[in-house]
Amino acid sequence: MLFLTLKKLFKKQMKAWIVSALEWLALQTDNDIDDAIVRKVKGAMKLGVV
Repeated sequence: MLFLTLKKLFKKQMKAWIVSALEWLALQTDNDIDDAIVRKVKGAMKLGVV
């Protein structure tokens, strides 16, 4: 039971880290495509798809 809880927490933290890394990358490159990708990933995470 504890393992499953830790696994969920780890997955949530990794998703947040990936989104922050994508946001950082989008800021480094001034590209509309990167911004669109970040918006899609964030939207999917809010819906619980990713």
